[in-house]
Amino acid sequence: MKFTKPKPKKSIVFGLVLFAIVGAYVLSITSIFRGLELKLLDFRFQLRGALPLENSPVVVIAIDDQSDLSTPHRWPWPRSYMAHVVENLERAGAAVIGIDVIFDQPDRYNPIYDDSLAHVLSRYKNVVLAGKIRKRTGRISFTEILPPYKKFFEANPQWGLVTLEADIDGFYRRYPVVINVNDSLLPSFAARIIQIYESKITDNPVRITDYKNHVQIGDINIPKFDRSGMLINFYGPPFSFQYFSFDNILDDQEVDLVDEYDIDAFDDPGDSSLGIPPGLLYSGVLKDKIVLIGSTMPELHDNFPTPLLNQRTEEGNEARIEMPGVEIHANAIQTILDQNFIKTLKPFWTFILNLFLALFILFIVRKFATLFNLISVVLIVGGYVLLSLYAFSDSNLLFPVVTPILVVLFTFVSQITYNYILAQQEKKVLRGVFAHYVPEKVIQEIISHPEKLSLGGEERVVTVLFSDVAGFTTLSESVKPGELVALLNEYLTAMTDIILKHNGIIDKFEGDAIMAEFGVPVPFEDHPKAACLSALEMQQKLRQLRYKWKKENKPQLYARIGINTGEMVVGNMGSNTVFDYTVIGDHVNLGSRLEGANKLYKTQIMVSSFTYDAVKDDFIFRPLDLIRVKGKSKPVQVYELIGTLDTKYTDQFLEMLDLFNQGLISYRLQQWDLAIESFKQCLHLVPEDGPSHLYIERCNYLMENPLPPDWDGVWELKEK
Repeated sequence: MKFTKPKPKKSIVFGLVLFAIVGAYVLSITSIFRGLELKLLDFRFQLRGALPLENSPVVVIAIDDQSDLSTPHRWPWPRSYMAHVVENLERAGAAVIGIDVIFDQPDRYNPIYDDSLAHVLSRYKNVVLAGKIRKRTGRISFTEILPPYKKFFEANPQWGLVTLEADIDGFYRRYPVVINVNDSLLPSFAARIIQIYESKITDNPVRITDYKNHVQIGDINIPKFDRSGMLINFYGPPFSFQYFSFDNILDDQEVDLVDEYDIDAFDDPGDSSLGIPPGLLYSGVLKDKIVLIGSTMPELHDNFPTPLLNQRTEEGNEARIEMPGVEIHANAIQTILDQNFIKTLKPFWTFILNLFLALFILFIVRKFATLFNLISVVLIVGGYVLLSLYAFSDSNLLFPVVTPILVVLFTFVSQITYNYILAQQEKKVLRGVFAHYVPEKVIQEIISHPEKLSLGGEERVVTVLFSDVAGFTTLSESVKPGELVALLNEYLTAMTDIILKHNGIIDKFEGDAIMAEFGVPVPFEDHPKAACLSALEMQQKLRQLRYKWKKENKPQLYARIGINTGEMVVGNMGSNTVFDYTVIGDHVNLGSRLEGANKLYKTQIMVSSFTYDAVKDDFIFRPLDLIRVKGKSKPVQVYELIGTLDTKYTDQFLEMLDLFNQGLISYRLQQWDLAIESFKQCLHLVPEDGPSHLYIERCNYLMENPLPPDWDGVWELKEK
């Protein structure tokens, strides 16, 4: 292949445009950018501010600290309290009563209190109870429906699900109008309440119907944001709706509260001549209202973060105030009744928008100088953000922000980068790139035989090494970007030097991860040994770096390494002009899986039986397990690489290895007690031994969950 400076091609130019759009779409669905899009939605809520609620039909009855202090019993109260409150609300003319409290068990005080509540529920059909769903995970995962307590359900089958699902950042923005559970379509708490409320207004039965893109309750069409439901159009920060304490409704002449609270306020007719207002029974405040009863006490853990979490206090300080779950239901109900839905662009128009932005940036880059291009990109991004803010505040129209901005940036960067690449000599670029990844003698071989860089590959036995820093994502959230880059560069430089020292090549870096090969592109016989020596030296160097970083008050990095040897396809993969020298095949994937499997066994270096068979006489290993990695059908024996034969270990450590092997034999014979005893002895000698901890947990689990008679000793990994 002759390496010359490529000429600009329209196919590449427009291909980069397509790449920018696709790349932006792919990146926008990752957790970090999905979270950013959600935060931008929160910002729009905060910028828009609260919406008017003066004529809201929704009232909240708070199970609050005052009510807990004023009642003779502490929470959870006897069910007779709730029965009496429902009676009083009915007397006051409430249209619908929604009880956001899970009653799935008998009364803790006396079953007779359940009878009193069941009797009230049987009399009034405008009361909605709460149910929930619970997801159980384990070897068998399933979703369980928890309806109201049987006695209440039989008295009044009107109930809805109060289960809410958080977004990836832990905030609550969506509301499931209906939920499909085990092929059963169940209405949410808000949907059931609106169904009864609309039926009462129209004096006709109202149905709830689920469609692909919307849910219909009577004549109200509720657009779906995604499969999980609609976006809640929050009307304000927590406690924006009209609230009354539970004891305000309970406190009448029939109920005795604690002395200082017992003023019989609910059914007090008042006296206008004395300026005493009437109680809630006569004031008309509750008449024809949707009354929601729910907790606001922090200790009941029914408060949740929402877009309007951060609020200014009267003192001017910023405070994080979570919204009671009952008010989230109130916001959903208000959104639906007002049909004040947040509208989104259809996917087709979103794509057209992104395509227009990409082509506009392409036109600018091709026509003007770099500085003008940079200023234009900044103005386009800023103008689009302002447009999205205005559209939300003015029309409840939610423009996507992250994906279009990524399209603009990717298009700009890719076109500028392509212009730069066209200005370079291909041979210099080739040597500069390879110098960072392969030993010097390999570079000379490639330069001397450039035909080796032609597309295609050959099958060859190669050893791959995968390395990854444990807990790097968590670390990256707590370290400043500049410090993190410096730390990562120091680590990668040290690891790369060791790999190159043992004639390995760096295939690629993926953040903190390293993929390396031994035995390519220039073959040599002992590449499995070279990979194992590299892994041991990498861990030794990392221990030295941790000692250094500790003195410098820097974070400590720990790495996991997976090694596998086998037949792989080796060569240049890609297009005629853009390609990468790499290896592909099942054995490559297995090496990657072994690196990840270290996390389960709490080991540092894991090798396959294929590598072990090639170097078992040169190193100290211990068998770990017979596993079946995710995506593969055949099991593989894996080993922990301990050290070289001349490495000195304590007698305790060597005794631990013998005991571990004994425990592993007992484990495979399903002699769980003997195996646990052996592994406990291992921990007595080496308390931090990860595989011993794992096998003790696994044996205990298998004793409680018997294996099938034909168990072959294989442990299947569920994660990559």
